[in-house]
Amino acid sequence: MKTKDTKKIKLAILSIASLLMISMTASAILADIELHFPDLEESVVQMVLTLPALLGLIFAFVAGPLSMRISKKSLVIFSLINGLIGGLIALILGPLAIGFLLLASVLIGIAQGINATMTLALITDYFTGEESGAMMGLQSAFLNGGSMVLLFTSGLLANIKWNHAYLVYLAFLPVLFIVIKNLPHDRPGRADLTKNSEGAGKLNVSVYFIAAFIFLFGSFFFVFQTNIALLVVSKGYGDATLSGMINTAVSASGMVTGIKYGNLKRRLKMLAIPIGIGAVGMGLGLIYVSGTLASIFVAAILVGFGIGIVMPTGIFMAANAVKNGMQSTAIALVTAAVNLGMFVSPLLFNMVSLPTASESLSTKFIVSSICLLLLAVLFAIGQRFILQKRNCED
Repeated sequence: MKTKDTKKIKLAILSIASLLMISMTASAILADIELHFPDLEESVVQMVLTLPALLGLIFAFVAGPLSMRISKKSLVIFSLINGLIGGLIALILGPLAIGFLLLASVLIGIAQGINATMTLALITDYFTGEESGAMMGLQSAFLNGGSMVLLFTSGLLANIKWNHAYLVYLAFLPVLFIVIKNLPHDRPGRADLTKNSEGAGKLNVSVYFIAAFIFLFGSFFFVFQTNIALLVVSKGYGDATLSGMINTAVSASGMVTGIKYGNLKRRLKMLAIPIGIGAVGMGLGLIYVSGTLASIFVAAILVGFGIGIVMPTGIFMAANAVKNGMQSTAIALVTAAVNLGMFVSPLLFNMVSLPTASESLSTKFIVSSICLLLLAVLFAIGQRFILQKRNCED
């Protein structure tokens, strides 16, 4: 492949990656949506943020089989159009009824799921060896960097009016043009995978163990995203703009962690996931213990660091726990697990109910903190007696 063509493909893939976390912009305006629709239950309002996670889970799986029949470029264009339409529906019709916001979230989730799978699949298609690894790192950096810019911008726009936060979805337009112009329709020549598929085996206990813990991790850390805007408003610290800045801090921390991931992984070794989970737990606990604005920003940095360590390490471990023919399935299972955890998170933690909204929110943070710290300990134990034992047997 020519260097010029490679650069065009890289541009297309990384531009898609920059929009993968755009659904998180809704976390800064949940409090505003709740005020706009005062008769709705909190869990219904939070579905604006959790529906993309659920649809992302479904379409991340669907995208794989579809890509065998439809070109990846066509799938990406379809997903980008869905994301753009979803954002415009929320922007224009969102204030009229919660149903429009939920419909928008469904379309955004479809885009999120397909694009999450396609960016990794395209990297696998067009790049090999060290270049593939470098592209994986760039994909993670662009994901967090794009998220940081989008969250900050949406927070500023929401200060004008909450639904103006959805103006950031216009970013789908230039990405759509970049993909149409630079991503080829043809599928590159690939080695015959038939032999690799034979005897590939099936998912083993290690993959299910990792997926189960990633599911729990997702359900616990997502308490931050679904409740931080409500906490900021209830304590009188600020509005959606401030919430956007806090979420931007999460993305900024995740971006730096992604850039330094290789070095961090080498240093932390088998403690990478327990330390990452523990960092998020400490951050959420800090919000309960201190509750100051400064502590919330520190918590955001810890949350970004933890997610930036746990997710790539979990995916890497799952992929290496199976034979080559099953790696994509193992990765899909772990990715689906965190999305499912994020979806059920509000359903679990909204059962926490105390006399005042502020007390309920603070309690959610300490409960999730305790759960995360326990999870870190349990993973370290399980890693010692399940994962290492399995590796020795293999």
